[in-house]
Amino acid sequence: MVSGIASRVKLFMGRSDWELDWHVYLDLEEDVKTMLRRAGPLPSSGLYCELMGIDRWEDEIFGRQWWSSDFDGAFSLRWPLPNGRSGAETASEHWSLVADDDQGTNIMVADRSDPSSRTNAAIAGARVYLQGPLVNDNPTDTEDHNLLEIHPLDSIAYAKDATGQFLTAKPTDQTWPISTVQWRVAVMTNAGFHRINSCDFLRKARTTTWYLDLPSGASLPDMFTSVTARSPGLWHSPSNTRYTSRGVTSVAVQPPAEDANLSHTAFPVDPVDGRHKLRVTVTMDEPDDWGGIFLRDFTIHSRPLIADH
Repeated sequence: MVSGIASRVKLFMGRSDWELDWHVYLDLEEDVKTMLRRAGPLPSSGLYCELMGIDRWEDEIFGRQWWSSDFDGAFSLRWPLPNGRSGAETASEHWSLVADDDQGTNIMVADRSDPSSRTNAAIAGARVYLQGPLVNDNPTDTEDHNLLEIHPLDSIAYAKDATGQFLTAKPTDQTWPISTVQWRVAVMTNAGFHRINSCDFLRKARTTTWYLDLPSGASLPDMFTSVTARSPGLWHSPSNTRYTSRGVTSVAVQPPAEDANLSHTAFPVDPVDGRHKLRVTVTMDEPDDWGGIFLRDFTIHSRPLIADH
């Protein structure tokens, strides 16, 4: 797992498959870069993850037309994009929002240095946590692709405060919220339609565990914490409907969501740093042609317990 500030989001239009790939670039702390360089060289533009969600595809004379929209919610994408199709429900629903001449190129969607572009991908500028295998895109191509990236992505998480503002602080910073933290977690599994199925782990059922930090006030004396969960839903292009998840075997939340008046010690201990956190474990089905996705919001609220008189 790595974390960093999402500096920009790009949309890649595949030339041969007419696919839509979302690239999220991270600005990393120097100690994180040092650790990652032990595994391989980092891109000068920063570490990025690449993903594509599939709803359906249609054969065409010169390629496949992908209908892909699952990741709009996970990445807090917004519609419309510049020069996009006005009739599309989501930013990634229709491949034609990218001009034919731009196939095989990256289209800038959002950059944290450009506030006006953040309406397209509000995640730009937020602290993002990513889990997934670190790979070399193409080890035989030493000039352009023999660099580390997270591909395919297993899971992403990020947090907001009580007002809905994306958090940039680390949980150990003094500016971390005292009373309320809102987490969004998305877990994905590979799709058989992707051309990245040669690795054994991509064809297996995947289990991903998150330890989500509590508000900083949760550990104070006489403070009690509640957890609530919400499913924002995912857009399904072919049926024009929303669904909560697909390809999920099981979900375990500890302590269970909807519990109230929880003590700090009711939350499991993260074995990495020894701090009490909300634990979310998601096990996916074995990947099929379409893959799977889980998306859930968790609001953690800490406050003093007021006794009845």
